[in-house]
Amino acid sequence: MRPNPFVLPIAKILRRRTQPLSEYDLFQLLDFDDNELKLPTDPSNDLVLFRKHFLVMNALYQLQPIFWDEGYYLSISALSIERTALKSGTDTSIMHSAGDDKIRAYYLNWDEFIKSDQGSVETLLDSFWQRYYALDEAENALAVLGMELEADWDSIKLKYKTLISTHHPDKGGDPDQFIKIREAYEVLSGIRH
Repeated sequence: MRPNPFVLPIAKILRRRTQPLSEYDLFQLLDFDDNELKLPTDPSNDLVLFRKHFLVMNALYQLQPIFWDEGYYLSISALSIERTALKSGTDTSIMHSAGDDKIRAYYLNWDEFIKSDQGSVETLLDSFWQRYYALDEAENALAVLGMELEADWDSIKLKYKTLISTHHPDKGGDPDQFIKIREAYEVLSGIRH
């Protein structure tokens, strides 16, 4: 794996910080123009932004086990990056949740950086926006059913059956509400099932 020139600068920044910072904050503190990777300088280019993001995330995931060995947990998200002291007896599973392992593996795979091009970045962005809109649709559909985002599929089905029975026009229910409930269930069925 090629050395990431931002591991040490990010480590220094995080060791001096007592408050969380965002990925954007890190972008502002790092000098992307002065590195051996010679990134293009067009800040509006999606590929440039992706590569900067990748370099920061790669460095953070490289630093996570180093900080752990030093007695700190490095929490990583785009909106909040924070190094906090571990309490004695902290379970190591905190550092290795299933979802995080996939993300960690992606960002630690230098081939992902090398093979990134404008087309692959556009595909990633399209996929992100599709998931974002699907999540938005799911939230709206769950609201129609009176359910929380964390609701499991069995609870959704049970609630749907109860509401559909209550609002069925043949049983004196509101036809408009019946249609909204049915549409909400169809959205959730397509997303969750």
